[in-house]
Amino acid sequence: MKYDAVVIGGGLLGLFTALEMLRRGYRVAIAEKETLCSSSCSRSTGIMTRQLVLRADIIFADRSIKIVRELEKSHGKIYFKKKGVLTINSRGRVVNRLEAIYRSIGVNYKLLDPYEIRNIWNILKVRDSEVGIYTEDDGILDIGSISYGLRKEIEDLGGSIYETCGDIYLKPDGNRVEKTISVKSSCEVYGEIFILNVGVNTSQVYMKSFGERLSPQQIFLLCQSLAIELGLGDDIPVIYDNVSHLYIVPETFKRAIIGDGPCEFLESPDNVSPSRSLLDKVLDDFIDRVKGADSARPIALISGSCDLTQDHLPFLGRDSRYRNLFLAYGLSTYGTMRSPYLGIQLARLAMGDNVDPEIRVLSLRSTRSIEGCGEIHTPIMYSAYSPSHNF
Repeated sequence: MKYDAVVIGGGLLGLFTALEMLRRGYRVAIAEKETLCSSSCSRSTGIMTRQLVLRADIIFADRSIKIVRELEKSHGKIYFKKKGVLTINSRGRVVNRLEAIYRSIGVNYKLLDPYEIRNIWNILKVRDSEVGIYTEDDGILDIGSISYGLRKEIEDLGGSIYETCGDIYLKPDGNRVEKTISVKSSCEVYGEIFILNVGVNTSQVYMKSFGERLSPQQIFLLCQSLAIELGLGDDIPVIYDNVSHLYIVPETFKRAIIGDGPCEFLESPDNVSPSRSLLDKVLDDFIDRVKGADSARPIALISGSCDLTQDHLPFLGRDSRYRNLFLAYGLSTYGTMRSPYLGIQLARLAMGDNVDPEIRVLSLRSTRSIEGCGEIHTPIMYSAYSPSHNF
């Protein structure tokens, strides 16, 4: 069977892309190496927050949360838990700029002085020179539940899902893609439009499919987090320290995930050995920020790879060589926050519909490189429920 569209990669973005096209009457297939949401989205803590750096990302996250809430109404399920997100910042221009963006977009936030923060969450250590931004409508997405709900609607609309395909590649025919190639013959699928969304594996799939380098190129970073046991209490929000880049994600009354924004570059996505220096920094920052943190018991250390492009912006658009191929990659460590909205926009782009003008900046552009990590840090990281290095 030949499909109108074939989505390679069954992560959160790919599922929303497929669903949008199915809702518009397209015949859609999803081809996945393992099972739906079994890769990076399954290891995500699920944080969805508007507290990002770039205006466009704040808009994407805001609209993604609204899409999830609408999906909850449609499915009659709860996928999103309002937990609130608190970022701790030094007083200055960054806070003023973020406030201006939040007001222009209509984001509900509170600016808290250090005395208010200590009064509300007395477990936190806050300096008199710091302020907090609290977005109470942000929270945590239940990845397992929403992926199940998306699967069900996709199948109800007649979408085909091919899983456990193993490595999947693309076969070109001139300047177009003809079909997927897999060791599993049932996963060889023909289509009119192909959408490649396989995260850190995009460069590898592209090179093996076409013998050419991806452009813009991917760069890879070490993403590392630590599961700890410490009684933080059930009223603690997600915390992001914009000074040290420490994040704290409470999962239960006693358990939390802590980590640092990824800023150790890797030569390949397969080189994900844990970093002792990064671990030491995270633990020192945690002790510096939370009372009693020196008594926390480490449970598991998790290392993975994340991807960016050379200019640190994700790529979302049509490939420059193959006219029926669309790509999404370089989402760094906060794909979950933007995937619902970006997935829908990618579907509309592939269908030739009008898309958000903000999306245009993520399509073909100059491939200038940015040195260092800059402000790519965000409060999302891998969950400790994935295979881990135990202490």
